[in-house]
Amino acid sequence: MLGWAGTALVIVAYVPQIRHLYLEKCAWGISVSTWLIWLAAGVLLLSYTLFRNDTMFALVQIINITAIVATIILARRSNQICPYHLNPALRRETRKNQDESHWRRVNATQTNT
Repeated sequence: MLGWAGTALVIVAYVPQIRHLYLEKCAWGISVSTWLIWLAAGVLLLSYTLFRNDTMFALVQIINITAIVATIILARRSNQICPYHLNPALRRETRKNQDESHWRRVNATQTNT
């Protein structure tokens, strides 16, 4: 029973991420490289569970792999930043511009002296 509860949690855990990617088309902060590594790990674990004839964990890995592939595809198709993530993205960009501006001033001062 605990194994099936864990399987249900695996399914539920992916829903918010996939829903956000699908509805908002916003992948701000998602590292596709990380998801590709998780995909490789999922495939290896699925191979191991099939070798061991472990139906429960094979099912969990199939669900994992399906959710990971969906996340990667949706993240690749995402082309905008949702309102929720827009403010942090703008703040980060503003800070980056301020830092670059600061270092340009410092370098200009050093070359003038």
